[in-house]
Amino acid sequence: MKDFFNKETLDNIKQFCAENKKYVGVAGVLVGLILILIVVVAGGNNGRQSNTEAGSQTEISVKDFEFEKDYTNDAKDDISTLLADYYKAYVGDDLDTLGKLATPMSDNEKSYIGVVSQYYESVNDITPYTKNGLKKGTYFVSVKNSIKFTGVDTQAPTLDFFYIETGKDGKLFINNVYSNFNRTYCENELDDDIMELISKYTASSEFADLHEEVQKAYEQAVGSDANLKTMLETTLTGAIKQWYTSSGIANLKKSDADTQTTEADTQQADDASQSSDQQTTDANAGQTTDQQTTDANAGQTTDQQTTDANAGQTTDTNAANQQTAEQPQAPAEYQVVTKDVVKVRDGASTDAKELGLLKEQVTLTAYGTEGDWTIVSYSAGTNGRAYIKTENLQTVGQ
Repeated sequence: MKDFFNKETLDNIKQFCAENKKYVGVAGVLVGLILILIVVVAGGNNGRQSNTEAGSQTEISVKDFEFEKDYTNDAKDDISTLLADYYKAYVGDDLDTLGKLATPMSDNEKSYIGVVSQYYESVNDITPYTKNGLKKGTYFVSVKNSIKFTGVDTQAPTLDFFYIETGKDGKLFINNVYSNFNRTYCENELDDDIMELISKYTASSEFADLHEEVQKAYEQAVGSDANLKTMLETTLTGAIKQWYTSSGIANLKKSDADTQTTEADTQQADDASQSSDQQTTDANAGQTTDQQTTDANAGQTTDQQTTDANAGQTTDTNAANQQTAEQPQAPAEYQVVTKDVVKVRDGASTDAKELGLLKEQVTLTAYGTEGDWTIVSYSAGTNGRAYIKTENLQTVGQ
């Protein structure tokens, strides 16, 4: 096009127009329209080509990717069906069906499901909250539901997470590499990019709001039904610990959270043993002192011995009371409030898996401390427990 409009060509056009003025008026309009059309079409094609090339060269990185603020209804029906089938198979310990819906699934996870599912009666009120992932056909899904345990009237509100992909056959499936089980025990290698996206997803304010809603409902349910509390904190936890010991999973590479939990249990057992030994030693020491006193006073009258004995009992009682006063015991449970936006982790370490964020002024049930961390009730944590930096919490009433 550029070569066509050279100087010689333009001079020829001018001469032709001068010699044929009466014909040029109408023809000029037509030529002008044709030239404009050529330029517009050529420019449009160049623009499309440029946009296409730019699109093929511009691919959003994991670092730059941002989830849409609102949850999406994309593939809502298919996701709802997939999750309903998954929970039904989970409760029924239908491992064949589970293996088709959620893959891969290790033998250890199958055995874990076999242990846990025996206490499940049903999973109800399944409500997915979905956001589109970086790649087309991938979804990050939070699932609010209620677990009905056998023999327990009150249902336990729960919030689960699934990373869902579209298979080559066009059907959705749960990428089970990113299940809570594998993210805890790391039997299958986790992709760093996807884990970074999961961290972004759980760090969003929308996820924090959803979790806060479920957490409040969970606390209320556990506080209102002693049977539910026993099921979650004693029966189910005991069964999982027994499974953990017998399954051989302890020999695998585990997350820091589980390692720390095991160390905490061991430390508690050691502390209990030391406390017992100390009490036995103190008791034996007391018996020796009493015996020496008895020997020394053997020649005294019976009344004097009685007086000495009573005095000794009074002294022992005062000493015991003094010891108790010097070593106050923390209550088994107490309430804490977040002082700011805080990160919740699955272990007492900044390297432990991040479970989510909680906003300021969220009230939680606490169960003591481990180092610089406070153990709190958290539905998305291992066995309903999680860790928050103690400095970020305020004990209610203090």
